[in-house]
Amino acid sequence: MKNIEQQNVLNNPFEQRSVKTIINHIAFRYLPFWPIFVITIIVALVSAHFYIRYQTPIYQANATIVLKDNANEREDANVLQALGVSNTVKSVENEVEILKSRDLMEQVVAKANLYATLYYKGALRDVLIYPSPIDFIAIDPYAVKSTGPISFKYNAKENFIQLDNKKYRLGIPVRTPYGVFKFDVNHNFNPSPQGDNDENQYYLSLRDVKSAALGTLGNLSVVPLSKQSSLINLAMSDAVPQRGIDILNAIIKEYNIEGIKDKNQIASNTLEFLEKRLQLVADELSGVEGEYENYRSREGIVSISQEGNNLLTNVQTFDKQKEDIELQLHILDQIEKYIVTKGPHPGTVPAAINNPFFNNLLEKLYGFELQLEGLRETNGEKSSAVVGLVSQINQVKQSLLENIKNTRQSLTTELKSIQGQVSRNSQMLKQVPQKERDLLQITRKQVIKNDIYTFLLKKREETELSKASQVANSKVVNSASGSGGPIKPIPRNIYLIALTVGVFAGVLFVLIREQYNQSILFRTDIERLTNAPIIGEIMYDSSSDAMVIKDGKRTVIAEQFRALRTSLSFTGINPDNSNTFLLTSSISGEGKSFIGVNLAVSFALTGKKVALLEFDLRKPKVSSMLEIEKDPGISNYLAGLVTLNDIRRPMDDKGVPGFVVLPAGTIPHNPTELMLNGRLDILMKDLKAEFDYVIIDSPPIGLVTDAKLLSKYADVSLYMIRHGYTPKGYLKLIDQLYSNQEMKNVNLIFNGIKSRGVGSGTGYGYGYGYGYGYGYGYGYGYGYTQEDEKKPGILKRLVKKKK
Repeated sequence: MKNIEQQNVLNNPFEQRSVKTIINHIAFRYLPFWPIFVITIIVALVSAHFYIRYQTPIYQANATIVLKDNANEREDANVLQALGVSNTVKSVENEVEILKSRDLMEQVVAKANLYATLYYKGALRDVLIYPSPIDFIAIDPYAVKSTGPISFKYNAKENFIQLDNKKYRLGIPVRTPYGVFKFDVNHNFNPSPQGDNDENQYYLSLRDVKSAALGTLGNLSVVPLSKQSSLINLAMSDAVPQRGIDILNAIIKEYNIEGIKDKNQIASNTLEFLEKRLQLVADELSGVEGEYENYRSREGIVSISQEGNNLLTNVQTFDKQKEDIELQLHILDQIEKYIVTKGPHPGTVPAAINNPFFNNLLEKLYGFELQLEGLRETNGEKSSAVVGLVSQINQVKQSLLENIKNTRQSLTTELKSIQGQVSRNSQMLKQVPQKERDLLQITRKQVIKNDIYTFLLKKREETELSKASQVANSKVVNSASGSGGPIKPIPRNIYLIALTVGVFAGVLFVLIREQYNQSILFRTDIERLTNAPIIGEIMYDSSSDAMVIKDGKRTVIAEQFRALRTSLSFTGINPDNSNTFLLTSSISGEGKSFIGVNLAVSFALTGKKVALLEFDLRKPKVSSMLEIEKDPGISNYLAGLVTLNDIRRPMDDKGVPGFVVLPAGTIPHNPTELMLNGRLDILMKDLKAEFDYVIIDSPPIGLVTDAKLLSKYADVSLYMIRHGYTPKGYLKLIDQLYSNQEMKNVNLIFNGIKSRGVGSGTGYGYGYGYGYGYGYGYGYGYGYTQEDEKKPGILKRLVKKKK
């Protein structure tokens, strides 16, 4: 069959397989529908144009600041740390969050009066008025109530404004339903050319400070320029460029004010702390010094002996060693408690002592417990893995307990030894004269208090100097300025998106029309779902001629029938013998009768004698197509009412000698039983003896069984598939007939192929077709179909056109 198909491609000049490339595939799939793409793209671009025209443009203002890292600030941090007060050094990330904080923005909104917005209400979009002709100053910004659009009118002559049909004087605080305001004239206001002071055109919108701050924050972007630098970029998006610039300047100003305020607060708190400590230390130092002087005067002691100093130093050293050992013993107690009472659940291991072996065991225990927790999530408690790991944990715990026991004994022995040394040195210290010991204690207190007092005096002076020289945390590198044109909508991007949407809409149209169509559109659909060979393709013909092939006629469709005639020679028929073709299809209206008539004409033009049998006894079409008498016909012959000569209709008057049609005759009520009465065998025997080719136009095989009864008389079965009409589901039936050989020598004809694209339903034309050729083919068949039944007078119009 593949050889037949390859030969068919060689003989048919209209069947040329395209190169399977992406470009060719796209061109084949979508180029025929270029008018649709033009329409969808134009609609999308026009929509984008109106969107850009009536969308409120958004502008962006930008500013750059740099964070300062001066020496004074680092020294302040050291002072606070020395005093035990924590201080977080400024970082770019922290300052970015501060600049974006809601509290800072609320202060900006309150001070810049951003809670009040005046706008001009246009036909399609609102236009923000900035600067406003009137400054709306709330006495308590945080008490402002949110409200929708309020009609606004300013009367300069009488010095009042009108809000929602209520008049308010300018320059004095007035109470309104929305809060207490003071309305002042803004001398920087420039009237907009878009409107006048008509109260029906200007509107005021009020929002509470929190809502206004959140809305403004949504338009603010604060990002560090790089990880290595302390530069921060601020960007504000707004419908009015100048308003965005003013908001950025207000943010930077308020940020610096808050930074200085924070520094001064820290310095004030520090000074307060220093003053209190200085007073306390001064009192203590004064008392100690007085005690020192009085003691020396009273007791007559000049200095402390060297022996007393040495003994005091030894006692302090042994006390330190004793505290270290006691700490280690306490740690051992905690570890032992953890091991004994922890249970099967893992956790954090207590701090270990300086013993490498001991630490190794603790790390191993912790690792085993984590591993055990993971195993318990995927295995049962009695699984071998869990039981084995529990055994290892118990061994490690046992080793740890033994090591703790030995270590505790060692530390206890060492502690007893140190305690003995402390006791001996204490006894020796007692041998120092009592007066010298008392003077030694007073001297130690005097030195300590004096050092503290000196330190506090120094830090007080440094803090006072720092407070007096406070500057802003940041420096403006690039002051706030506009970015020029609007950042959105950007016409180029909108048009590109519209172009993409237009193309996508065109692709979607093609997919819905073809990809998701349940009818057969492509030859590849047939080849994919059935193994039966396709012997020919017939293009759509918009004319009303029943016979499109005539002697000397060189139309494209005529050449296709000649190619089909040639292809039939590769199906195994013998030109020297009588050959019978059975034409059938899945459903009515697939073009069997049209193919049968023109195939018969093509054979007759070669000098052969051809008989066309109109065996669709239920719904005959050939007789109406050729405008011949239907009665008497085959049904009358099978009923024994007429002879063969009575039902012959020669086509000599149609210009096709040798072509004879046997019409269907009277439509019987039992066509199948009529075929089985035995006269059909006689009829086929007589016809095969007289004619070179016998063509049987049978009923659709998907509806009745007549075609199967007639197939035993045929040498070749030609199965019609109509483009855009035959459901894809019938391809399974065709493949079953072919695979099970239920009909003889099944070959397919792809009928009614149209050129793809817009307007493809009419006439001829080169283009990207649905078959392997140029898209030529016959479409809906000649005569009336299932759709034609709904069109009264179709036969009369066909006859009229023919005449």
